[in-house]
Amino acid sequence: MSRELTVSLLNIDQAALTVSVLEPLAAYSKIDWALHVVLVDNGSRTDELAGLHNWVAANRDRFASVLFIASSKNLGVTGGRNLAFQLSSTDRLLILDNDLVLPADSTWLRELAHTMDRDAQAGIVAPMLVFADRPDTVQSTGIGLTSKGRVGYLNRNRDVATVAPDVVEVVAAPAACWLVRREAQQAVGLLSDAYYPMQYEDVDLCLRLRLAGWKTLCNPRVRIAHIENVTTRNLKEHPYARTAARQWMTFTEKWSEVLPQVATIPEDDISW
Repeated sequence: MSRELTVSLLNIDQAALTVSVLEPLAAYSKIDWALHVVLVDNGSRTDELAGLHNWVAANRDRFASVLFIASSKNLGVTGGRNLAFQLSSTDRLLILDNDLVLPADSTWLRELAHTMDRDAQAGIVAPMLVFADRPDTVQSTGIGLTSKGRVGYLNRNRDVATVAPDVVEVVAAPAACWLVRREAQQAVGLLSDAYYPMQYEDVDLCLRLRLAGWKTLCNPRVRIAHIENVTTRNLKEHPYARTAARQWMTFTEKWSEVLPQVATIPEDDISW
């Protein structure tokens, strides 16, 4: 019996990259998953939008359902993913960046689902992310925070083989690949618009889940390759470094009283 799952995917001027994520998802949907895709285009150029629209029109029947939302402006990561949260009717959602390199089969997805099945308090389950051009090198096994609210990617740049395979609870995980329990997300609300268009919105949601009694877990047995920041580094109206600094200030102002209690790494252990 197929398991139902809502998939959130965003695109802006990267139709070919987005299709490269949709293709393996379509293969999963054909075999053992009933995937309901919420695909949001965040104001792409006409040619990019047309290319993505044409692919969806030709491949819609490969999924349980596809909702293609073409926005005339950039809704940001926050707005685009919140649409999936609001429109989902399944008990779990798969949040994906469009710069992932997904495996050909869905074994990894079943493993994330089983991890969530085994822990009733798991609000988010994330994989180990590895570098797409260096698949034996860890990009992240979750996120640690300093007492000043700075983000550190756990085990970054370590050899994959040196990381223990045990499922671990982390303060947060990058939203490049999340399996989300809808009940948990509904308990704490949507991604905060304060972090439009991106940066720190995922950490903020994980922290809200943690304070409400839910867990963010990382299963390092699941390894997903991630190109990293393909879209966010090319938004001319939102320079990456400046946006990240502004969102960090927003985050630290909001959570200043909580950060000393949840900090897991010292300032000098930050890895990027």
